[in-house]
Amino acid sequence: DINLVCQLGSPRSIAAFLQRVGRSGHHVGGVPKGRLFPLTRDELVETTALLGAANNGELDRIIMPEQPLDVLSQQIVAEVSGEEWCCDDLYRLYSQAWPYRDLARPDFDEIIKMLGDGYSTRRGRRGAYLHYDAVNGRIRARRNARLVALTNGGAIPDQFDSDVILSPEDLRIGSVGEDFAFESLPGGIFQLGNASYRILKVETGSMYVEDAHGQPPNLPFWFGEAPGRTDELSLAVSNLRKLTNEKLKHGMEITQKWFEQCYQVPKIAAEQLTSYLASAQAALGSLPTQETIIFERFFDDVGDMHFVIHSNFGSRINRAWGLALRKRFCKRFNFELQAAALEDSIVLSLSSSHSFPLEEVSRYLNP
Repeated sequence: DINLVCQLGSPRSIAAFLQRVGRSGHHVGGVPKGRLFPLTRDELVETTALLGAANNGELDRIIMPEQPLDVLSQQIVAEVSGEEWCCDDLYRLYSQAWPYRDLARPDFDEIIKMLGDGYSTRRGRRGAYLHYDAVNGRIRARRNARLVALTNGGAIPDQFDSDVILSPEDLRIGSVGEDFAFESLPGGIFQLGNASYRILKVETGSMYVEDAHGQPPNLPFWFGEAPGRTDELSLAVSNLRKLTNEKLKHGMEITQKWFEQCYQVPKIAAEQLTSYLASAQAALGSLPTQETIIFERFFDDVGDMHFVIHSNFGSRINRAWGLALRKRFCKRFNFELQAAALEDSIVLSLSSSHSFPLEEVSRYLNP
């Protein structure tokens, strides 16, 4: 019954777009039809590259992890919760699966030992799901194994939040993302609601704070569930920018016609693409690609300095790179700063309220 699929925003994946469009035209002689509606000019560049990749028959690679031991642990608990097993037989069973074809027996034995011993906490040992008979080489399930296997299938991690506890009142005032809590250090100041708080200590699942009395804060960050752009689509975006760099040398009109013919985009989209990328080239000197990473630095109206790394590697790589840079800055200059990662850039923001040697930071950022 579906004749047309409308995709609002970029799907971040070539395969995801083709799969969604493929839901239309399900009848004899039907042709799947879809329309892309980019929400920003950066998404216009990304979706144009996506169309070019799809027309050229390029797809995202299917990556099969080699020996994912977390999945193997889940499968062992699930299998043993049904019946008692001999360790040798269980090892032979899992070695027949392609991802575990080269699984070493010592690694398998370590997993069995881990599932049998569990791990230590302040409240005792936890995570022990198997009884391991080392003499006879057999394993059987503990009482909680079957319930754990039924309620914890899959390898998608849960997104946990840490409670923010105000001291000395011992009052819960909100929550922050687990990643932000993990990255935070005692003494750091962040904003929650319309007030700023100083971090006293960070524990598992809890962050203890006190009122910072209006001192300049950093903003906490959360990691959403939206998938990052695939490596293949990131490469397509980089190639589009690389080719546009060359086409713009021959004029904007030729570049616009090239977009219309090679990427089969409407005229108005080609006009916006040409204008946007030409402006970026004029401002930066060249369009950033995966071979040409461009550093940009500017000051806003209140004096805060922002350092932008233009890289087309996608948010998965940019996020890891940005967090690493943020931690290195914190250790090098002994102050906190804000970091954000997008599909094509990393932004580090340094507040003018910090007392730090600006010239030294500038030299540190100079490529």
